[in-house]
Amino acid sequence: MRIRIKGPQTLHGEVKAPRSKAYTHRALLASLLSPGKSVIEGALHCDDTQRTLEGIQRLGAKVLVKKTRTISSGVRRPTTSNRPIDCGESGATLRFLTAISSISLKTVRLSGSRKLSNRPLEPLVKAVNTLGASATAISGTRGLEVLVRGPLRGGEVTVPGDISSQFISGLLFAAPLAIRDVTINVEDALESRPYVNMSIDVLKKHGISIEESDGTFRVPAPQKFVPATHQVPGDFSSAAFLIAATGTAGDEITISGLGLYEFEPDSAILKLAPEIGFEVQQNGNSLSVGKRELDGFQFDASNNPDLVPPLEAIGCFADGSSEIRGVKRLVYKESNRLQTLPNELVKMGAKIHVEDDLIRIDGKRELTGAAFDSQGDHRVAMACAVASLGARGESVIHGSETVAKSYPEFFQDLARLGVQLSVE
Repeated sequence: MRIRIKGPQTLHGEVKAPRSKAYTHRALLASLLSPGKSVIEGALHCDDTQRTLEGIQRLGAKVLVKKTRTISSGVRRPTTSNRPIDCGESGATLRFLTAISSISLKTVRLSGSRKLSNRPLEPLVKAVNTLGASATAISGTRGLEVLVRGPLRGGEVTVPGDISSQFISGLLFAAPLAIRDVTINVEDALESRPYVNMSIDVLKKHGISIEESDGTFRVPAPQKFVPATHQVPGDFSSAAFLIAATGTAGDEITISGLGLYEFEPDSAILKLAPEIGFEVQQNGNSLSVGKRELDGFQFDASNNPDLVPPLEAIGCFADGSSEIRGVKRLVYKESNRLQTLPNELVKMGAKIHVEDDLIRIDGKRELTGAAFDSQGDHRVAMACAVASLGARGESVIHGSETVAKSYPEFFQDLARLGVQLSVE
């Protein structure tokens, strides 16, 4: 699918933010492990969360979806048939289900796309084996297959913290159902720490106790999961693209459904936005966003890698130089975002320099429309659209359907805010 946008354009009006993808994944997984009925209000329906929903069903959960309410009846121990669970391109689904399948007494087969086979998994496979279960990952021309079988015996394991926090989160979901206590030592700095905090918050709602000190997580085992009710918060990682679009296209918009949730990682943009030049006002669950002149900024993205694409787009239109640090893990995303997005924005005349763990953007340049390739990456597609709104001339975004991975209504929401675009 191709999207055509002719800039420059302006935004105005109100839209509702999508629900949190990260929280939806975690609520679904906790519901699988909780015998009885758990209720998830406002679960996000996108490609990635659909993979997780289908995954927990294959592992034994009974799920009923009624409009905005998802009712999930869990099981004491996951089980499955011989047919593989297709994780598609969802790294979160694959990593979480790899960990959780380690408590099944039957072999669980997981599969993923060729693109997913390029994303790191080996540290998690090694950790599962160290804790006494069996896990094997096989990559081929058709994609990835992972075979996992429990029981998870427990013990002590060391996991790198600078590749993906999902390794630690996945083990935290599985550890309470191990035979004996589990200790997880985190090696190197734990990046995206707020996502681990979100995992712990969801697990606590389901009655799970986790102890932490000095980079070590201790999980008493075995424990029992109990059903819980969840209200899925708004997704700031998606709403950040709407905020960025206000910076590139001007005017003022209102984003509803963004009530503050203590563990929503990318709400960090609320602190940064006024420093850049946005006028931001929180009114209950609504956010009003306007802009003044935008200034260059500095931001450490170690805990917020999903904010990098919208911030790159903003940096192109800000006055002066902007620096985004803590970006080295972007090479592990749906595409190598450390290269793919800068390469696309340069087509418009943007000046972006990437070196090691730093992205530097020289802003306030007059950008012109260009033909973009999303590289199959939802956040690259959205960032290119945001930049197109402030550029002169027509832009074409190829592979724009990839936004369904996290924000299926993205282009419809731009249209609701007055953007003129065409779909081909």
